[in-house]
Amino acid sequence: MSTQLTTMKPGQLVIVVAMLLVSGCSNAVRESCVARSPQFQGAGVGYELVNVAAGDVWATRDWAPDEFDELSLPLAWVFWFKNDPRVGVADHGTFLRSPGCGEDGQYNYMHAFNRNFVQVVELISRPRATDDQTLIRRTELEKYHVLHFFAGRTVSILRSPTGERFIGVSRSLDRTSEPPALPPGWSLTDRLLTEDLQVNLLQQVSVLRLENEDSYQGPIPAFTEWVRADSEAVTLAPDDPQALPGQGSRASADIRRSR
Repeated sequence: MSTQLTTMKPGQLVIVVAMLLVSGCSNAVRESCVARSPQFQGAGVGYELVNVAAGDVWATRDWAPDEFDELSLPLAWVFWFKNDPRVGVADHGTFLRSPGCGEDGQYNYMHAFNRNFVQVVELISRPRATDDQTLIRRTELEKYHVLHFFAGRTVSILRSPTGERFIGVSRSLDRTSEPPALPPGWSLTDRLLTEDLQVNLLQQVSVLRLENEDSYQGPIPAFTEWVRADSEAVTLAPDDPQALPGQGSRASADIRRSR
């Protein structure tokens, strides 16, 4: 197939590429906005397939790390790629709906590679570097994700030079123990929760990937009344715990006390 593509005329190549784009999921079965809850709510390793052309991201837990690593996407999936396996850091997480569905409890499903996927994200923009060294990459996306962190544990907060704050959400499965390097003006601090915390990442959300692939999401509003600076917490850059802003820059990333 690759030899044929190189010998095609430009017009023929455009047609073939268009056909691949349309048929990229020809061997996949989809259901749209079905009132059926996903099977993978809660903890565990998540595996994602990302459609770069359309922006949809599909997740499943029905894989083992070695099996996922061995998966080679066929030519018809030329505009797709495998995201690195992710491990959530929250104590509990729930997706309320798939992007594009009108109500909570409705999800888009896809059956491919003998596995069931649910759409969890719609990409709004591609990753862009926030600094000259590309230590942090920022992506805008749409999702409806609720996270719960229990009292007595620490949460990791990333603070930007402009005062935006983002909470640690997931890590790469093969993450090392080395702390990530941060650009000037950015800080990373652990905070101890004194009460249960619920984080609502709804509609447009910013996802920041550090150089070690840790994912921080938000922006989030202040929650000083539910955290305190812990003497054993690790601070990778100076941060004033009293300088938390009163509101996050987006109402779509809301933090509230768990009931």
